[in-house]
Amino acid sequence: MPSGRERSLANLRPTERGNVLALKHGASSEARIRPVAANHRRRVLRQIGLRSSDLDPLGRGYLDLYCRTQAKVEAIDAYVAAHGLIRADGEPQPVMRLYVSLCNSARLALSRLEAHVQARTTDPVADVQRWLDALPEVEDDDEDEDAPDGT
Repeated sequence: MPSGRERSLANLRPTERGNVLALKHGASSEARIRPVAANHRRRVLRQIGLRSSDLDPLGRGYLDLYCRTQAKVEAIDAYVAAHGLIRADGEPQPVMRLYVSLCNSARLALSRLEAHVQARTTDPVADVQRWLDALPEVEDDDEDEDAPDGT
């Protein structure tokens, strides 16, 4: 005769794609985060007037980090709006421990993206000219010594 645990395990079925029965707030659900992050990415790029191809890999990484983190924050916001900040037992929702960290991560990622974009928007020709101007002057008194002898 099977034990109680074996009987309860026999009732379990494998989950199917798209199963959201156990989903709480969705902040750790890749299927929920990906489309929201894509919308954020398009919005941020439109607001700063750039295309994704205008950013280097580091800039795209900062953008992706900000967008995914902000999507998680919005998922938690929606959960708290639907279920309340305080549970029936008087405790805050457990996801609030993650919320503050995510907000801080989004803030830092956005400031790093901003600093990165500002650093990359300098004029490269002016940068090269400043670099050339900073080089020490080289005197060319020995031009005749380097020239091949014609005799």
